Amino acid sequence: MTATPAQKQLLDLLLSETEAAAAKAQALVVFDLDDTLFLTANRHLRILHEYAAAIEARHPEAASLLRAIEREKLRYAVTDTVKDAGLADDLARDLKDFWFARFFKNPYLLEDDATHGGPAFVEEVVKRGGQAVYMTGRDEEMRAGTEGSLKKHGFILDGKRGRLFLKPRFDTPDVQFKAECVAKLKDMGLVTGTFENEPAHVNLFAEGFPQARHFLLETKHSGKPVVPHPAAHRIRHFVR
Repeated sequence: MTATPAQKQLLDLLLSETEAAAAKAQALVVFDLDDTLFLTANRHLRILHEYAAAIEARHPEAASLLRAIEREKLRYAVTDTVKDAGLADDLARDLKDFWFARFFKNPYLLEDDATHGGPAFVEEVVKRGGQAVYMTGRDEEMRAGTEGSLKKHGFILDGKRGRLFLKPRFDTPDVQFKAECVAKLKDMGLVTGTFENEPAHVNLFAEGFPQARHFLLETKHSGKPVVPHPAAHRIRHFVR
């Protein structure tokens, strides 16, 4: 996988700006996790296959249908994915509960792949004197799996060069949590860049940190009708 010249230039500029800022203050680069640093396709597919196994005896055709879903067909909402595939409504409703009981659990987090170029880019941020701040909508109950996944893929996580922030409560809206973190980040240092897959969160950081570069990962997002901030740079991965 290669980067376009424009993407390489933008990421290189952020690294240079982070290095310059680090000479004067603690430079921070903020990274979301799900569908930003991590790709969640494997997690979704594992759950779909487990559900297929659970209903195999009663619904063999539906089980085959679920196993045939390819990662390119996965949508943000699992119900949209299976409805596109033709799963009956009653099974789709049942699957939603099955999925919810697993998707946010620690063992399943280890299924995620790192977004292409992500670990190397974070390492370069740290080499330039910056601190990687993992600012995620996951909650504290997911800490073990999140830390395990970060370490599995080689992301720096030592509490100093790489720090992880999780929601105290699962039911706190992600945008509320991240809004509350803006003041905390300002106290921690100078934010030079942010990476998000949700337009609403990109906009939040663009307004809170106008001096920084903001990147929108064009992977998957919730589909909420939010227009991304005009200053946001669109990328698909972290390859330079």
